[in-house]
Amino acid sequence: MKKLYGTLLVMVLVIALSNCSTSSIQEEEQDYAEATLGNEKIIIDPVEMESEVMALVNNHRASKGLSLLENSGTSYKYAEEHNDYMISKNSLSHDNFQSRAEKIAEETNAISISENVARYYTSAEKTLEGWLNSTSHKEAMEGDFTHTTLSVQLDKQGRPYYTQIFIKVD
Repeated sequence: MKKLYGTLLVMVLVIALSNCSTSSIQEEEQDYAEATLGNEKIIIDPVEMESEVMALVNNHRASKGLSLLENSGTSYKYAEEHNDYMISKNSLSHDNFQSRAEKIAEETNAISISENVARYYTSAEKTLEGWLNSTSHKEAMEGDFTHTTLSVQLDKQGRPYYTQIFIKVD
């Protein structure tokens, strides 16, 4: 009988802990699962997606009375490299951000840098919505920045990864 109660207690604790441990990455994964319930194959044009997301970010900033962000072509390679990294790890991350930010600052004379990452969103609108629903991503998007760059790349299954870098140049 004690063994049965012990097993039940362990099961209850596992269920309780697993239900309480959601992070923003887990929330994004849930959003993706909900968005793809029909399992339809969606083809994404990364270049078009970059343009659409950038336009939506600037539209959002304008709606808040914030300045529009200029494109930073110099920083694009860093966003692209980070997408390559995330795809190779099959993981969403901000790994090596400090190193990326230092290189960008050297090349652009930036005084402030931030980034947003995402994966699996199949529309520009869902990407923006996901970032707006995350406090830290929203703060970056609405931050005191002058420039931005965005890379969207597809993994082998055609799923998109996003890295947007925000930069303030004096």
